[in-house]
Amino acid sequence: MKLILLKMKCKYCKKVFEENDDLILDYFYHVDVHHYHSLSGDEKVIHDVRKKMIKSKTDYDVYKKTNGDSDLIFNKQNSDI
Repeated sequence: MKLILLKMKCKYCKKVFEENDDLILDYFYHVDVHHYHSLSGDEKVIHDVRKKMIKSKTDYDVYKKTNGDSDLIFNKQNSDI
């Protein structure tokens, strides 16, 4: 069995990102902070959409942790048991 470690290199500054659970997010935030101005118009649109999706998911995860899962709340309130 061979273990393959992934590395990702920034195409703008050649920074190397080592494999971890947040490799893609690390790269995304790096580009956002350091190279957003270098993106083309289409790349900026895609980047902005991804940024909104990541924020939405993060907000939802925080909401779930603070308020609980909506299915569990609904089932608890509407259960005959």
